[in-house]
Amino acid sequence: MAKVDDQWWAAIIHQFKTHVREEASFLEAYEQLVHEANEPSVRFLIGAVLDDERRHHALFEAMADAALGAGDPDVVPAAPQLSVETANRLLDPTEHFLAAEIEDRERLGQLRRQLKPVRDDTLWPLLVELMEIDTGKHIRILEYLRDRLRDAAR
Repeated sequence: MAKVDDQWWAAIIHQFKTHVREEASFLEAYEQLVHEANEPSVRFLIGAVLDDERRHHALFEAMADAALGAGDPDVVPAAPQLSVETANRLLDPTEHFLAAEIEDRERLGQLRRQLKPVRDDTLWPLLVELMEIDTGKHIRILEYLRDRLRDAAR
């Protein structure tokens, strides 16, 4: 674990717990909006936000627990500590997935642009754009992993 002082830990734990506490009211409000919405597309879209917010809420709770030295270490594990053998075994597939995600992001961008004529009649352009955003997240995760695998393989 990085060398930081007790004051830093206290501030980070406070930030995590504050986020959890404040987000709880947003979760309730989103749930209420989903239940009140009569329009299926509104329920669908707010439901998608609610799913992400629930996941974020659970992650912040788990990070707060981890910062306190409690909770399940499998929920939010420490950074990878890899053997040379493991790193070498995982590096090629990780780079393959990364290349595929980068290619997918470009295809999704092209598809989103092709869908412009129906942007007022369907959710398709928005959904493809959201997939592009998710793909960007996948790329960032795989880049992080690739960098750690490369370091461990040396």
